[in-house]
Amino acid sequence: MWETLESEGLDALVIHGRGQVAHYGNITHLTGHIPANKGLFVVVARGRAPEVIASTAQAARYVLMDQSLAPGVVVRAPGNGPKATLYKEIAAATGPGTVGLAASDKNGLPHKDHGGILAALEPGAEVSDAFGILESLRRQPERTKTQQLRRSMARAEGAMEAAAHQLGSDGTEAAVAGAIAQYLRSHGSVFDIIHVAANEFHGQPPGDRPILDGDLVTVFIETAAADGHWVELGALFAVGNVPTQRLILAGQAVKALDGAASHLHGGHPASAVAEFLTGQGRHAIGFGHCLGLDEIPLPVTNDSAWTLLDGEAIALHPSPLGEDGQEAAGVANTYLVGEAGGLPLSDYPKTVRRISRSHPLPPKKEP
Repeated sequence: MWETLESEGLDALVIHGRGQVAHYGNITHLTGHIPANKGLFVVVARGRAPEVIASTAQAARYVLMDQSLAPGVVVRAPGNGPKATLYKEIAAATGPGTVGLAASDKNGLPHKDHGGILAALEPGAEVSDAFGILESLRRQPERTKTQQLRRSMARAEGAMEAAAHQLGSDGTEAAVAGAIAQYLRSHGSVFDIIHVAANEFHGQPPGDRPILDGDLVTVFIETAAADGHWVELGALFAVGNVPTQRLILAGQAVKALDGAASHLHGGHPASAVAEFLTGQGRHAIGFGHCLGLDEIPLPVTNDSAWTLLDGEAIALHPSPLGEDGQEAAGVANTYLVGEAGGLPLSDYPKTVRRISRSHPLPPKKEP
């Protein structure tokens, strides 16, 4: 971390995050703590341990109660005096010198926070936008991170089995999503996103549409437990007698995922993955992105200027559109970038799973 500050010419870094997907990873990377929804600041100055700056004493106690808090992390809150403010505490923790402000997304800090911090810093302090600095650190491969990702994937696979069981009976997209959510939460998921879509997957939330015989159902699960490690898994289920055209679309999705994964080589441009998928036809949603400890805001697009790192984690989720432009099927998996292409964390999306529904025969009428 200190080398990163020096290479960027910074004496201190002020990081903001909140307890939402794609917004908590930087703070969790530094402290082990997942911030609350209202947000939290962390200051890292050269040669010193990270300091959590909570907005109130109660918020500070909440952080200190977290058993995941890394050893040595300092937690402080504003005092009770009239001049003691959150921004003054942040300024005191940064000290003199050049300060980088790292928001949790490219939109920057909220206007009030940005102005408050600038006003509280010492006169003459130089301030720069430091968004993206910690994301590069979070991309680095680590054995512990890989183990935690595999645990998250095992939970996602279990939730897929819960979905398959629910699909075997009459119900709606929402009912299937409910079975998935119940499994995830009972197995430690803290953050999760669930999509269940019959025939027309466009990234929409599950609805009240009944799952019918002949449906091709996309089930897309994203999950992280208290350690914050995020995985994505998507699979296709053919319910009953599915028309040939839908099965062809399912095969295209599986083939696109396997082909894209073969382009996940360290040192290669991420745009090469997107170019392959673009060549497979139109898709309903984006192609994928970095992940690991939380989602990382580096999408896989034709314009991506970033390079894949050996061992980093990438989620891919092709979603080819049918000939009518309305029906779409999606699959997804999480990979580790390797010499021979992406190493999948699950084998679940490799096949289309058949779901047969057995309905009991009506009782015979008495003569």
